[in-house]
Amino acid sequence: MTTATAAELFDPAFLRALEGLRILARSVPAGGRHAEQRSRARGQGQEFTDVRPYVAGDDFRTVDWHVFLRLDKVFVRLFLQDEDLPIYFLLDQSASMARGPALGNAPDRSVIARRAVAALAYVALNHMDRIAVFPFASEPLRPLPGTSGKNGFQRLLAYLAALPAQGSTSLVEALQQFATRRLRRGLCVLVTDGFDPRGAEAVQKAMSRVPHRLLVVRPVHAGEERPVHLRGELRAIDCESGEHVEVSVDDAMLDRYAKAYAEFAEAIATVAEQRGGGCLALRSDQPVVPQLATLFQNGVIQA
Repeated sequence: MTTATAAELFDPAFLRALEGLRILARSVPAGGRHAEQRSRARGQGQEFTDVRPYVAGDDFRTVDWHVFLRLDKVFVRLFLQDEDLPIYFLLDQSASMARGPALGNAPDRSVIARRAVAALAYVALNHMDRIAVFPFASEPLRPLPGTSGKNGFQRLLAYLAALPAQGSTSLVEALQQFATRRLRRGLCVLVTDGFDPRGAEAVQKAMSRVPHRLLVVRPVHAGEERPVHLRGELRAIDCESGEHVEVSVDDAMLDRYAKAYAEFAEAIATVAEQRGGGCLALRSDQPVVPQLATLFQNGVIQA
């Protein structure tokens, strides 16, 4: 499935599960926010930083009465001011994302990817953070510009449901173009299978240039790390380019493939961690929301 109505893609069970994720993310430790976004500006936050002399118009609730009793002068307390966190979803909609599993009836990667975006955006919008979605395939697709507030969620669902998965992969180009956008520093959530004809090294290099914290969400199918159901003389066809290669699949071939796949996954995760974030392999044969819940600890997103 590549396109669907919002009701088909985001069924009632999925939407009910989002409330549990929101509650989990709401348990914010004192002095922090669910995404740990703080400004250097001083204002009405929770973490004390300094005092300054009182001036007309200051809120009396910020007066430091302990200082007043010692010095007989009026000072106000200053705090680190919390800001909304801009969250940018870079969403892969290339043809490889529309591929379902070889075995079983799990949803295709594109469905899992869009549900992941919806779930994380739901949490962000409920925390009054600002989101934007930048989908891409062989060429950039129509983005969803900055959206904030709870009322933006239904608009987001309709937008995601209408997105097709088509065309060839342009992950490297999409990352390069996104890195040049003049955006406020925030969190980039890259939702992709990670595949690009240029190879893992080019993907790593492009990821390293993203000027934001980077969380990578990789939709994966069960068994794709070592497809044991493939045996014998086969023709492997690229679902995007149509190119094919004749292969002979035996245990030795599967072992080499599994090793290369693990190195590929580790390389992507390493760059994401170096960019201040992390990487989550999102299984298509398991519910999306409980897997995303593992990104949160004590109400703070671990990315």
